[in-house]
Amino acid sequence: MTTQPNIRTLSARLESGEITTEQLITERLAIAEKSTGVFTSINKDLLKEAKSVDQQRADGKQPSVLAGVPITLKDLFGVKGEPILAASKSLEGIAPVEEQDADVVAPLKQAGMLIAARANMSEFAFSGMGRNPHFPSLISVWDQQTGRLPGGSSSGSAVSVAMGVVPGTLGSDTAGSCRIPAAFNGIVGVKPTYGRLSLKGVYPLSPSSDAPGPLAVDVDSCFLLDHLMSGAFDQAAPLPQIEQVDISKLRLRVPEGTVTSMLDNEVAEAFEKTLEWLAQAGCEIQREPMTVVDNCAELFLTRPVVPYEAWQHHRPMIEARGDYYDPFVRERARAASQITQQEQQSRYDAKANFIENFNQEFTDAKLDLLVYPTVQCIPPALSEIEDPEDMPSVNLRCLRNTATANYFDGCSITLPCHIPGEAPVGLMLSAMGGQDHRLYALASAIEQVLNQNR
Repeated sequence: MTTQPNIRTLSARLESGEITTEQLITERLAIAEKSTGVFTSINKDLLKEAKSVDQQRADGKQPSVLAGVPITLKDLFGVKGEPILAASKSLEGIAPVEEQDADVVAPLKQAGMLIAARANMSEFAFSGMGRNPHFPSLISVWDQQTGRLPGGSSSGSAVSVAMGVVPGTLGSDTAGSCRIPAAFNGIVGVKPTYGRLSLKGVYPLSPSSDAPGPLAVDVDSCFLLDHLMSGAFDQAAPLPQIEQVDISKLRLRVPEGTVTSMLDNEVAEAFEKTLEWLAQAGCEIQREPMTVVDNCAELFLTRPVVPYEAWQHHRPMIEARGDYYDPFVRERARAASQITQQEQQSRYDAKANFIENFNQEFTDAKLDLLVYPTVQCIPPALSEIEDPEDMPSVNLRCLRNTATANYFDGCSITLPCHIPGEAPVGLMLSAMGGQDHRLYALASAIEQVLNQNR
């Protein structure tokens, strides 16, 4: 829900001198400083760093074409000289200062991108709602009069883009934590294939599922951030371009079943309209059940793999400093204490079987993408979680659809597909794991169709 230029355009404007880094950062800081609950901290040296970039350009030192472009980081990424607090009060005063940047952060800094702020998040990334009681209420950029959940866990990251502070940001996705807040705020968010991008220097939730990923104003900006995060960026070369594809040759599957059931009216209407646009563009739309996707949803809803790993990590700290935790996060972790190693292994085995089955079916059907709504609902109102007993069901509503891609270990992206000004709705595109580069190409082509029609 932002009209700010994307990373590529902003880079060109800075390179050409159309705008100075100092001017840009001054404008963006003014927006950031008026925000509430979006950031855990704002870079106090940001303006000084901006002036340094301008001086380098004036001196002809030719910094990277991306130098001066601001970004934010979810508060679980390591930055040299800073502690990782993961938006929790329980780590204040005891978290060590990081000795180096996270692997996915270092290339961005080397390219001269400026870290504007550390973005707020669901505490320890353990919620799809984006609520964090340690900070002032953070809400979606849509319908702020009502006050609606921003989506989690990369809540502040998504809002920082949607409100116009930065064109792109880094989040993480364990069961939807990049895609849910992106969908709830009308931007693009990506879950890369698990293991493709380094987790070194990223505070863990579930080591078997965590995946750092970009969120941004458009697909191209996510593509550029992904390129940087993967270490493939060449500062001496022109910015890479997304491969062009013929959208009329795409075969898309809507897996009718769990992920298309119990949709809010706004979500169902936006999704059906989007399918019409894609069909008019020449895409082949298959609407058929896909049992493995239903199975992935069922495993997530009834026997998830993440809570056990979260409990193993947090148990010592909950026992020592549990009073400092968000009660929802603390009790959700404690509930996993009843899961035995044997039961957890059976969940791992089921997930591995679903990944194999999905890959086989996706390949045999010669599919290009799965398409279904990113989230089954529009952003829930804050009033829907005033009673703590209602939080678990709201959380699962947010997570149900996105988690499927994590359980078949695909790569997945959400694109805004609603009419601007209406309730935000995301279109989720997913492919088999390892097809990330092709996913960006297909998503870019579909994004063009959506933008032409929206």
